[in-house]
Amino acid sequence: MAQATDLVVLISSSEGIIVKGMERKLQDAGVNVEHCMPVVNLVKKYDDRSAIYVVYLSGDADAMSDALIYINDIVREEEKDLIVIGENTEKQELQRNHPYLRISEWVLRPLDMEGFAAKISDLLKQRAIRMTEKSILVVDDDPSFARIVRDWLKDDYQVFIVTSGMQAISFLMKKNVDLVLLDYEMPVTTGPQVLRMLRSEPDTAGIPIVFLTGIGDAESVKQVIALKPDGYILKSTPRPELLKWLKIFFGKRA
Repeated sequence: MAQATDLVVLISSSEGIIVKGMERKLQDAGVNVEHCMPVVNLVKKYDDRSAIYVVYLSGDADAMSDALIYINDIVREEEKDLIVIGENTEKQELQRNHPYLRISEWVLRPLDMEGFAAKISDLLKQRAIRMTEKSILVVDDDPSFARIVRDWLKDDYQVFIVTSGMQAISFLMKKNVDLVLLDYEMPVTTGPQVLRMLRSEPDTAGIPIVFLTGIGDAESVKQVIALKPDGYILKSTPRPELLKWLKIFFGKRA
């Protein structure tokens, strides 16, 4: 499975003096950086190696729209960082046209090159610390519930979320995690189907899978256990109990 590295992808419509200057400053600071044009097919090539996306605006936010939407999906799914550099007017325009963008930080022009390089270096250090944490993939067709679970766990674990079984399969083919919290009842591709598919592939067969279920009666629990997951958790479980359960679960595997 391909794993993300510490690569910084610098995205701009042209590689002018300022962009080249940013590249040099980052390289001088020991940062692994590559320039990319804002074209989805080109950006895709960095999916498995990227850690931070830096988007440099120069009055071309509209032209970057498709690339920004694609980058935003990657940032949300894989907990990467997105930094946008531009003027105040560009910031307001982007916030108005793309309010859903998950931007880690805005950097206003004119750019302080030294400060910018230091900021990126610090983000990479923070990311390196995060990468030592246990990672959990939450799979649930209810985005609101998935976000609640992520918010509950994000202070203690590195958490990713997807909202369908096939998204989970695709995600796990590219990135390993320490645990999958898998919704038992999902449309199209159910939790049991996802479990069987993951267990049938050598690359994913060993990933612990714990079912999330909203039904706690004896017969339903019996059906869940019969599939031989690594455990099950009721969706009604409060945050303190969920954190305690996970601590015990990972402690047994230490």
